[in-house]
Amino acid sequence: MSDFDFENMSSAGSSPEKANIWKRIGGHLIDTITMVLISWALSFGSPILAFVLVSALSLYLFGWRMGATGVTPGKQVVGLKIVDANTGELLGSNRGLQRAGLIWVISSAAVFPMFGLIFGLIALIDVVIAIVDERGQRVTDKIVGSMVIDA
Repeated sequence: MSDFDFENMSSAGSSPEKANIWKRIGGHLIDTITMVLISWALSFGSPILAFVLVSALSLYLFGWRMGATGVTPGKQVVGLKIVDANTGELLGSNRGLQRAGLIWVISSAAVFPMFGLIFGLIALIDVVIAIVDERGQRVTDKIVGSMVIDA
């Protein structure tokens, strides 16, 4: 076996490398600011309608589309993508929706006064784990089996 074949075999079984933390922060800020502006623009109508429309758009952009393409608008701008943590392949729309749904439930519950503190802390822990985890995975990434990588 030549050295070339050996190198290909050893890299084929390895998992993807985690993304640069500053790119992740930049992509998250772009996504958050975009959704806040859309939410603000829609808030001049019915608050319930605005919540439903923003939720549907969030699940589409950060779930279905992200699973199918590997990117959210912010991640696309900064050069990141979300992939299967073991294979490096795209998640697919169903797993993308699972990931987005978990994050959406935690984030949405954080706005209710009775549960806000608890779910706010859960959301904070989810993000902090991504910073300290060796693969850069949030708890929600670990549940779905995804990770963010440099594109």
